[in-house]
Amino acid sequence: IVAAVTATAALAVSSTAPRVLRRRPSKLVRRCDGEDGQELEQEQTEAPSAAFQKLQEEVDDLKAHGEEKRAAHERLKGEIGNFRARTRSELAMARGKAAIPVIKELLPIADEFDLAEQNLAVESEGEQAIVDRFDTLFTNMMQTWKAVGVEKMVSVGEAFNPEFHEAVSMIPSAEYKEEVVCNELRAGWTLKVSGADDAQVLRPALVCVSAGPGPA
Repeated sequence: IVAAVTATAALAVSSTAPRVLRRRPSKLVRRCDGEDGQELEQEQTEAPSAAFQKLQEEVDDLKAHGEEKRAAHERLKGEIGNFRARTRSELAMARGKAAIPVIKELLPIADEFDLAEQNLAVESEGEQAIVDRFDTLFTNMMQTWKAVGVEKMVSVGEAFNPEFHEAVSMIPSAEYKEEVVCNELRAGWTLKVSGADDAQVLRPALVCVSAGPGPA
């Protein structure tokens, strides 16, 4: 009897054990199909969104940093351009000032040439050839002076200006109005260096100023 009972119990245990193992997967499936499954799906959906948002923020930060560096580069480029322009202007002014003493020493040569040209009487072809050579030499010298900013003033017919003219006399003139330069005794010269707004007077012109038509 005892052996029969034992065998019956063993048979009952062996017959019930598989049913327990088959029920556990169904419970896991139900749990996964329930709230836990929804939470897992929500977490899987939110994870890429958070990563994308973080990546977008990093991209925006890099763009802002790039714009800042670009603006700084443009400012630096402008400052360098201004510095170069200012340096060129200062160098040109320094060269012009350095040339003033030399040009002033050469002005009497131009005066002598003008005086000789006004009083020279050419009588032969040989003399004319010599005059032409001196004309060429003087023209080349004037072009060199002009390249450094030195130019001869035009005085006759201009209103008298004590900054540019030195009057030696006032004479009646029917051709020119009162206070207008009517004759030039010695040419005046100016220097305008690169970058300067106004020309500098190297030597004022020596002139005669019109006093008007005078008494009839």
